[in-house]
Amino acid sequence: MSVTIEDLKQAVDHLFPNPKGITEEAIQRACINRHYYLIYYAMLIFIEDNFPQYDMSRDGSFSNTGSHNRVFCVFEEIAELTGSKKAEMLSLQFTNFLTKRHKADYKLDENFSSGEYSQCLKYAERIPELAQALVDEQASN
Repeated sequence: MSVTIEDLKQAVDHLFPNPKGITEEAIQRACINRHYYLIYYAMLIFIEDNFPQYDMSRDGSFSNTGSHNRVFCVFEEIAELTGSKKAEMLSLQFTNFLTKRHKADYKLDENFSSGEYSQCLKYAERIPELAQALVDEQASN
């Protein structure tokens, strides 16, 4: 059995139907975890579909770093090669989302603020929009 991005999105929406209304820190952390992974897998597919020159496997492009950081590296390199501000924003937002997801998942002895939570929800919305804008930008050039 396989799962699609739409399946993951439906699962996230089912588990967290009103993410902006969540006030309990533990549930916010779980919500960020699921939103992050949805975006991570969506960006892997996005890169495969739109930038096939990047091999996201362990032995492919950016093999000297972790699988999640490779997504950041792709957008960072596109920004460097093309001067695209959208690619630069994608790289920054994705890496910030990853950093906050790490904090939510692993730094349980540290407070995960409501501001960090809100920022992560914005990343979950904004990253796919930026990715589409990048493709549109590339197509018009």
